[in-house]
Amino acid sequence: MKDGPTRTCLGCRGVKRKGELIRLIRRSTGEVIADATGSAGGRGAYVCAEATCLDRGLQRSRLLHAFKKPCEVGANLAGEVRGLWQQQR
Repeated sequence: MKDGPTRTCLGCRGVKRKGELIRLIRRSTGEVIADATGSAGGRGAYVCAEATCLDRGLQRSRLLHAFKKPCEVGANLAGEVRGLWQQQR
């Protein structure tokens, strides 16, 4: 039996429950941000808060594949994801 919706982490490619991951969205400007609510409009991608997953998942090539459009990663995106992870715990 399923425990709710599952998503795949961009970094480790592991399938986890949606609540265990942080959602990223691509704005219309191409900027990738962390979605604090988990329900903002637009195409989403998910990443674990583990350091290796963040490093691998926030690579431009992985984000480009996930969003299917060019995107820009802000200098502090990894920090934002870690901050959201701390708030969720």
